[in-house]
Amino acid sequence: MWDRLIALMSELLDLYQALLTLSRQKREILIAGKAQSLESITRQEELLILQAGKLEVIREKLIREIADHCGVSPQGLSFAAISELAEPADAERLSALGTAFEQVSHELVPLNRLNTELIEQALRFVNYSINILTQSQSSNTYEPHGKSGQPQAGRAFFDAKA
Repeated sequence: MWDRLIALMSELLDLYQALLTLSRQKREILIAGKAQSLESITRQEELLILQAGKLEVIREKLIREIADHCGVSPQGLSFAAISELAEPADAERLSALGTAFEQVSHELVPLNRLNTELIEQALRFVNYSINILTQSQSSNTYEPHGKSGQPQAGRAFFDAKA
């Protein structure tokens, strides 16, 4: 039971470390403005997140099994509390995994926030550029009696031809 939990947590840690590596790459890609590379990284992240979600379901089942076996409630059972329930050798391995998870999350969380800000900034720039381009294409020519001489060009939400 403990070996399964340790193996599962090691696998989860590997996934989170891979996500951290991808997040670092994503930051560099966002800074360089390489849209196609960003798409590839995003697909890889999605796959890792799906895998992590599946492993989390298994982890929750294992935690319930351990809690039932030890006669404690699985609700709010922290990593440290689980480590205290294990035998010393397993507790040490679990503690090391917990420390590694903390290190990864301390770097991953702010990095993801930065990447989100960079994406939002890029989207604002794209929208600004689109607005500038559509405004420069519009014409303000008038005919006598105040009628427009040319149809106004600009951003349309619907295609009238469809």
